[in-house]
Amino acid sequence: MGQKPGDETALMTRLIEAARAQDETALTLLKDQTTLDPDRVHDLRVTVKRLRALWRLMATQGHRKTAEKRDKALRDAARRLSVARDRQVMGETLDALRAGTRRDYEQAAVDAVRRMALPEDQAAVAPAAPEGLETVFSDDRAAWDALTVEEGTELLRKGFGRLYADARQRGFEAIAENRASVWHDFRKSAKAQLYLLDPIADRLDDSDVAIKDLKKLGRRLGELHDLQVLEEFLRQARKEADDKEPFAHVRQMIGRREAAVVEDCEKRTRRFFGPKPKAFRQALRQALNLKKGG
Repeated sequence: MGQKPGDETALMTRLIEAARAQDETALTLLKDQTTLDPDRVHDLRVTVKRLRALWRLMATQGHRKTAEKRDKALRDAARRLSVARDRQVMGETLDALRAGTRRDYEQAAVDAVRRMALPEDQAAVAPAAPEGLETVFSDDRAAWDALTVEEGTELLRKGFGRLYADARQRGFEAIAENRASVWHDFRKSAKAQLYLLDPIADRLDDSDVAIKDLKKLGRRLGELHDLQVLEEFLRQARKEADDKEPFAHVRQMIGRREAAVVEDCEKRTRRFFGPKPKAFRQALRQALNLKKGG
């Protein structure tokens, strides 16, 4: 005999517990740290994104004021780590471009660009721990502790469903327009969708909610964003350089890789976001064994 369908309050409780765990992770990463190595910077920024996604979901459930306050604090925290993370990612992207070509002149161009635009600077990628960062996460944990779980919550229809619909629309807009800013907006929405599904990923195996496809799409969108950030940085750095030829070669390499990544992003967007919002809600409801709804 099958398990009796449940309501959505248990799902809400599970998401709140997942959010508290993220705050605990951040506090552990920051404990007794005066500087933050690149891995900690990355992990903290991902934690912030996970928390912001969950607060965005809570904003659809009657907690808008609290969600907006927490989102602002978390966004400001992430911004204080963004310069170090961008610098680290640009270096890693240059490394990947160099490894992806066998042309000596392109490898030499990457090396030259790195020397001119991204010289070795450990302090730039391993910054001092920003003052007050621990307080952001301890306050966030307290906000989750204070959140009330009420009967009759509509997480699937008003929460997951609406945010899926928003991400889906942004995805097809990105395919149609193929502009960096539109892909950037879609990337944020798609990654937020992934961060919302992660706490319930164990329930999605063998379901019609293909979270593995969404993870692959998220990685590709991340790579696309990294390429676009590097391209814009080099476009500006080239203006100050005496030798502009290496920059031209590297930007050509970026263009080739970007075209391939965009093609893959389009394919994976259609694959995961193909179902209409109602079909997505129904698939998620079935996977979670929740009572029928809209």
